[in-house]
Amino acid sequence: MRDLTIARFVRMRSVVDLDPPYQREGEVWKPGTRATLIDSIINGLDLPKLYFEEVLDKRVSPSGLTYEYAVIDGKQRLESILAFADDSLTLAEDFYFFEDDDVKASGMTLSELDETYPELAERFWGFVLPVVIVHANSGDLVEEMFTRLNAATALNAAEKRNSIQSPTRDSANRLAEHKLLTERSPIRSARYKYRELAAKFLAIEHQLGTKRRLSDTKAATLLELFRATRDPDRTISDAEMGRYEQAATETLDRMCDTFDENDPLLRSIGTVVVYYICFRDADFAREVRPAVLQTFEEARRQAARINDSSTLFTTRADARLREYNLLVQSTNDGSALSRRAEILRAFVLDGTESDPMLGLERMSDETLDVDGAED
Repeated sequence: MRDLTIARFVRMRSVVDLDPPYQREGEVWKPGTRATLIDSIINGLDLPKLYFEEVLDKRVSPSGLTYEYAVIDGKQRLESILAFADDSLTLAEDFYFFEDDDVKASGMTLSELDETYPELAERFWGFVLPVVIVHANSGDLVEEMFTRLNAATALNAAEKRNSIQSPTRDSANRLAEHKLLTERSPIRSARYKYRELAAKFLAIEHQLGTKRRLSDTKAATLLELFRATRDPDRTISDAEMGRYEQAATETLDRMCDTFDENDPLLRSIGTVVVYYICFRDADFAREVRPAVLQTFEEARRQAARINDSSTLFTTRADARLREYNLLVQSTNDGSALSRRAEILRAFVLDGTESDPMLGLERMSDETLDVDGAED
């Protein structure tokens, strides 16, 4: 690995795991940043070191080969290199070759560069990657290295959690692949949004299963849940986390029966969490219809446009809809999420076709003390 050229790396890409469990999401870099990296390579500039873990446990790549290495640090750089090698990334429009002003290679793919300036293409293929191989028997050490090496690149909360090896992480990552998220929801999975939602579902199951109430789904609470299933100081057993995952899967399965592919009703993360709380109730899942949920969304948006002092704002149902809208601002507060779910359940279960607001009219007033903070 001491003389690992880009050409050799591309040939062995099937045995290098770019996405081990602790890694962050791919394609975080913007095209301009990726093109700048290729510019640096062709101009012979030094790159920061790449850290590879020597894989000791047998993991098989999609091509059927056993991974020999996993990338601890350098994933974005390697993805950029592979994109240029595959002609899916071009040189920047302001590309400049330091050694020859006459080179005009702006916007070229690697194939085009090879045809016009083969010596520059050869510079790319022959560039030696600065790889450091890490030999470690401890997953904790590798994860600590990952966290420290990425400390300057502002890992978000979900990425920090994902660097913690634990049953909670494994359960969250499996739930993140559920078709309710990958097919039904129009939310794109940038920066681990699906894993964020999955972690919230597990936190909800844990809190309701142990405390009988929802406290919150804040970043610190989710992080503690990941640590709670990690040896040696675990407070949640593998069996308990397995039950939480199974319960979450069953709820998401019920939701799939209601929502369509890329359903606009699922475009808000906060609303998806409220739906999840409601769909834990099998009676709600049997009774709810997409048209009723759409009616609720339209009614609450209309209520938001009405001034409190308006003569149009007169009913108890209007007050409940306005209360729901106010609580939307407290996306991670357990009391706010529970109250939103209560309002939605009343609308769905107690409303009628002739009087859809009946359930809200019958609801009692309730004042919540919520912090309203977004973490």
